[in-house]
Amino acid sequence: MYFTNYVGKNLIDGTWWNSGGDVKNTNPCDGSEIGTFPQTPSQQINEACEAARSASDDWRDLSRVNRAEYLFRVAKILERDLDQFATAISLETGKSYNESIAEVNEALHMAQYAFGTGRMPHGEALSSEIPEKDAYMLRKPKGVVAIISPWNFPLAIGAFWCAAPALVEGNTVVIKPSEDAPLSTELAVKAYVEAGIPPGVLNLIHGDGEVGDELAKHPEVDHICFTGSAEVGQHIRRVCADSWNKTCSCELGSKSAVIVFDDANFDLAVSASIASAFKLSGQRCVSAGRLIVQRGIYDKFCESFTKYASQVVAGQPFDEQATEAKDSSNFFAFGEGKSSFVSPVANSLAYMGPLINKQQLERVKRFNQLVIEDDMAEVLVAPTYKGPGNYVSPMVYKTEWRDAPYLKQEVFGPHVSIIPFDNVDDAIRIYNDTDYGLAVGVITEDFKKARICRDNCDYGMCYWNGGSIAAESHLGFGGVKKSGNGFPSAARTVRAVTHEVAWTVNHDEKLSFPQGME
Repeated sequence: MYFTNYVGKNLIDGTWWNSGGDVKNTNPCDGSEIGTFPQTPSQQINEACEAARSASDDWRDLSRVNRAEYLFRVAKILERDLDQFATAISLETGKSYNESIAEVNEALHMAQYAFGTGRMPHGEALSSEIPEKDAYMLRKPKGVVAIISPWNFPLAIGAFWCAAPALVEGNTVVIKPSEDAPLSTELAVKAYVEAGIPPGVLNLIHGDGEVGDELAKHPEVDHICFTGSAEVGQHIRRVCADSWNKTCSCELGSKSAVIVFDDANFDLAVSASIASAFKLSGQRCVSAGRLIVQRGIYDKFCESFTKYASQVVAGQPFDEQATEAKDSSNFFAFGEGKSSFVSPVANSLAYMGPLINKQQLERVKRFNQLVIEDDMAEVLVAPTYKGPGNYVSPMVYKTEWRDAPYLKQEVFGPHVSIIPFDNVDDAIRIYNDTDYGLAVGVITEDFKKARICRDNCDYGMCYWNGGSIAAESHLGFGGVKKSGNGFPSAARTVRAVTHEVAWTVNHDEKLSFPQGME
């Protein structure tokens, strides 16, 4: 392994600092310590923000093409060190190595995309009412962007989905990774430094939520990119509301779903549902905690989904051999240190790692117990728990749609309800009946049904004949209602970190007004 007793540091104005007050970074598979990272003191938070402000003018004065060139060099480093980045992600999140490779590729794609945008238009040429005038819409950088990133995609989201577009557009950045997965982000920042990013343009500070709160409130911060819980996102929006200059883009939680119609390709539906429910142990913000299935195939679907959910196995991120688990009682059958399963339906690794920490494990346990104690829910796959890691096996149950906390609140774990519906209007009603609106998969061979869902479901991403997980870096990623505030991340981060301004040029010798005013 690459990392033993790693000592994390802050990067401020081009200098690396070990600030003390160490926060332990542990492997959720077994609780072993990966390294220690600073709990950044207020003085260094202030220094990081001031460094970003001081570097802002020179960075903005570079051409957009030249700023983007740095991302080209970072992309080459990602390709070169792909294994190192993936290993770090798996160690601190418990992701399968395959999923971690995919995350590095996602970061790489964002770096490549951001580099490409440097030579693409970033404004609009429009017609004026006055023939002698030219009119344009231009984008100007907001200034200092604070990025508070999540643990579940520690490389892709903060350091690339948010930072790459912000930097290309002329902003400077202060990034604070999650204290649960800080290593991957620090490695990404090191890649930017190796690529030659000027001092102060990209700064890194570590710590818990108190550090993030102080960063968000800092007067030098102009925009906040936040990915995390809806409750913290709401707090950040209040911080911005109390300021004259701050704006924010918030990608928050969800109660995402897969809607399966009775004309669906059945194997595709089961495969997409398994992946959507259990990839990253249900800890993606778009994980499908609900499977909404038409009554005509409901019993058949429950039987098939239960069969394959029971065969999802626990393992270590670097397991290579496939060992089939026949039922949920064998979920923790690690074999000879090699434990994974190739699903005949999904034709992909049916592996599930641990939850990120003990707090999340207790949260999932509470929701699971609510289902077990509810006579109106029928448990199809009962959960089991095992240490020393934060392992929990899938919880699958079926029930009619109703007002129950485990049906409407985000669980963020392998906790899945299967809910029947009668027709397309009923499916939309059930899907929309939560406070969230992030992602939905719609599986049907009928274009009309898919189109009705497209137009009437509340979401930021909809995937026809797919599950709820299918992000691509060149698309936007965000939600509505409690899932976001209308500023998606990934490719559409550019809209959040810039001000759109109007610019007109008068080529006449006299002044003329639009709307016929004299």
